[in-house]
Amino acid sequence: MTETVNITVYVEQKRKEDVIDCLLPLTCISGFSISPCFGYSRDNAKLDLAEQVAGGRQLWKLDILHSSDDTDAVIDALRSINTHNPMRYMVSPVISHGHI
Repeated sequence: MTETVNITVYVEQKRKEDVIDCLLPLTCISGFSISPCFGYSRDNAKLDLAEQVAGGRQLWKLDILHSSDDTDAVIDALRSINTHNPMRYMVSPVISHGHI
């Protein structure tokens, strides 16, 4: 049975437009949301000096509701973006969704 899932992806600041351009043509999703967030990590080798001082870095948090059958297509599309640092993602089940 196909279920609705949410994929959350953490995107570097400079890759926001690339991600939007990558996702808009996908017919397997109806839309997505993107919001600013601040990411912390013990692995600070990928952070620039200012980010190391701050203890983390500004990221974009991307949420995409979609059919579980389309998860691989969404991930493959995002993989096509040339990033220096890999984008971290997680897929979560959605218990309920709709409009109020």
